[in-house]
Amino acid sequence: MTMFADPDAGRSLTRYFGLTLRETSAPGAALPTVEGDLAVLDHVRAPAGNVRAGALLTVADSVAGLCGGLAALPGWVVSTNLMLHVASFEAVGPLRAAAQVLRTGRNAVVTGVSILDDGRSAALVADGVLTSAVLQPKGGAPDYPRPLHLEAGSVDPWTTEPLPEYLAVRPMGPAAVAIDLDDRLRNPWGILHGGAIAALVDMAAEHATGGTTADTVLHFLSPGRVGPVMATVETVGTRADGTLARVEVRDRGAADRLMTMAAVTCRP
Repeated sequence: MTMFADPDAGRSLTRYFGLTLRETSAPGAALPTVEGDLAVLDHVRAPAGNVRAGALLTVADSVAGLCGGLAALPGWVVSTNLMLHVASFEAVGPLRAAAQVLRTGRNAVVTGVSILDDGRSAALVADGVLTSAVLQPKGGAPDYPRPLHLEAGSVDPWTTEPLPEYLAVRPMGPAAVAIDLDDRLRNPWGILHGGAIAALVDMAAEHATGGTTADTVLHFLSPGRVGPVMATVETVGTRADGTLARVEVRDRGAADRLMTMAAVTCRP
């Protein structure tokens, strides 16, 4: 069941990150551009001090997905493929994610996204591409005032729990982790948010390999509706730049349906 009639639906993750979203293209532009800003607080950092790749993946999916959605109006989009390369593990913040439409068609939108560290003279932190399918939501797409501006509000650094705790990630052996499909993790389509899936993939890969996620390619194959959702990791080889892992994400409550396949490179 979709929730597009509620413009606030599906925004729990962006509020958790403190991710403010704004349309930066001129009114009436054929191809919209969108930016997102967030502070780099402790809840998005790993114990080693780097920003979690799962956080970067969620931000990329959210900003690029919104940009693609605006390009698809009066339809809307759902993520199908996300690729992200982490260029730097350093981050001072605030971070700025900039998305632009690379290609648009009747059935799909391709959006590029770069995440920059404005605390380091706009140094590149991550770069990626999101492909989204164009669908027609029952009842219509979100009715956002344009140019769009979605304020996330402030995040309390003293009370906001770290990302693994927010998602309630739990280990399921040496090569798997799982989460429950809490309603706050659903997007406006009523399914598990692509960013939450990406963060789960990141944490599963790091749990299994002991490394730090650097490059991720995700293929979203089917929606997560029931839960629990489990990510299982198979280490398939090593390269000069790290360990290559294959990650499967399945909806255990929906006959173990395969939701996502991912290839992840984890650096030592």
